[in-house]
Amino acid sequence: MAEQTKVKLAGPTRPLGSPDIPQFHLPTAKVSGKAVYTPYLYGSASIQFADKRRGVDEERKVAFLLPLDPTAKTIDWDQAKPTPVTQEQLLPAPSAAAEYLPLPPGAMQTKVFTRWAKQFDRWLARTQRVMLQSKAEPPEAPEPVEIRPKRGGVSVNLVAIAWELTKND
Repeated sequence: MAEQTKVKLAGPTRPLGSPDIPQFHLPTAKVSGKAVYTPYLYGSASIQFADKRRGVDEERKVAFLLPLDPTAKTIDWDQAKPTPVTQEQLLPAPSAAAEYLPLPPGAMQTKVFTRWAKQFDRWLARTQRVMLQSKAEPPEAPEPVEIRPKRGGVSVNLVAIAWELTKND
């Protein structure tokens, strides 16, 4: 039987880094049994899409969660998943008593964390799109048109450590 490596818990209090790095807790339902707080990188932003020729002027609010591996030296926003949790729903204090998994070292260093926030901004500009369908009837209908965020149209609202209460198996 293969031996599973267990991540050592950081302890009963959340790991503290720089006070300049915001930390919040995700709203969560009750977890039965033993639970731990798992760290994520939370990013929220407003994205403005505009194309005068096509009559598009749309703003979208987005939020993403990226799991933080305690051994990671870098992050990859391509691994982030959309979340319905808005910035206003984040909690400043834990909803239940539980131990915390450790953070990667970079998550506690302002310089590294700032770089992660800038990467989030660039990632959004590179990956977010609005798809428009043509009003022409098939078979004349051209391919859907992709509209990227307008120049300067990505406005990052928050990048923070977000703790999620999860079942500890």
